[in-house]
Amino acid sequence: MLNFEFLIKSLEVRDVYTRGHTERGVHYAMQIAMAMGLTEKELHGLYIGGLIHDIGKIGIPDVILLKPAKLTKEEFEIMKLHVKIGYELIKDNEIPPECLDVLLYHQEKYDGSGYPFGKKGNDIPILARVYTVADSFEAMTARRIYKKSKTWEEAFQELEELAGKHFDPDIVPYAIKVLSNLKSVPWHTSFTSQDVEKIRWSFYFIDSTGAIKGDLFLPTLNAFIEQREEFCLTVFDIKNLSKINLEKGWTKGNEALALLVRAINMECCSMHDLKDTIVKLMKEDVLDIDSPLIFRIGGDEFAVIAPFIPPPEKVKHVVAFMKEQGVEVSYLQNNYPRDFKSAKEILEMIMRFSRRRAFTLELDLLFSE
Repeated sequence: MLNFEFLIKSLEVRDVYTRGHTERGVHYAMQIAMAMGLTEKELHGLYIGGLIHDIGKIGIPDVILLKPAKLTKEEFEIMKLHVKIGYELIKDNEIPPECLDVLLYHQEKYDGSGYPFGKKGNDIPILARVYTVADSFEAMTARRIYKKSKTWEEAFQELEELAGKHFDPDIVPYAIKVLSNLKSVPWHTSFTSQDVEKIRWSFYFIDSTGAIKGDLFLPTLNAFIEQREEFCLTVFDIKNLSKINLEKGWTKGNEALALLVRAINMECCSMHDLKDTIVKLMKEDVLDIDSPLIFRIGGDEFAVIAPFIPPPEKVKHVVAFMKEQGVEVSYLQNNYPRDFKSAKEILEMIMRFSRRRAFTLELDLLFSE
């Protein structure tokens, strides 16, 4: 028999979040299935099938699997391949067919709009229909930096609204009843080395200057705004970078960018370990962050989100230090909610400050969905 623990640990090495998602999904599915009165054989099949349902994500590229934002249409098409990859990975092992049903059909929807086969209604095996409800509920209520979690009440409402569309309408009432009465939820503690996690996230999310890549800026900004507590956003812009590049070469320009990040760290961020911060951002609620975060949001613009209002002289020290190095820096500092009340509002202010159109695409992506 296939070593399921080995498979799950193998996937966790690729993506720690997936294992916790799987364990909670399996827990929810088993509670629902027992309430429905499924047989011991079916319960066993559901349990094993749930454990392996996402194993095909081992074959999905990191740039897609670990992306901290909504996937593009093309990226989603690649992500959808995880079902078939998982099947090909384990099909030749001694796994009962009811377990494979969960893996193969957990992304199907009751109205036929799911994948990979477009199965509909009762053509979708019963165990897959159960697991789809449990899996979706876990995803709805999970907190990720790029996605605000729904309350359980909101998730129950969504299950009801999608009954007969995405979910079997006969299963949804069982799910709501049994999940409403749950006393505890399993919470996974990773066995994966924190050092490995730091290296992985730093490669993906830390810019060559030492700042966090802009991918995480908008999700983090929105998460702070959702908290509705006071915080500060400061933007630094190197005004003479083009001149430095032309007169002294691109290497000197890159050095100026990295120097600005170090100066911001020294004055505003206490040189905290950014790799630790990245791991925390991706694993926990972003609002637990208690140190300022530096993001590279343009070619020569950096934004600092601070969960407190820093002394103005700190920012002025950064500007003065950079001037001594021959680098002209301007800055824009605004406090929430005194100076702005939405992401769109502050992004428009940043655009006016930087006199560029670099943020137009970001605005379109944020507010067109």
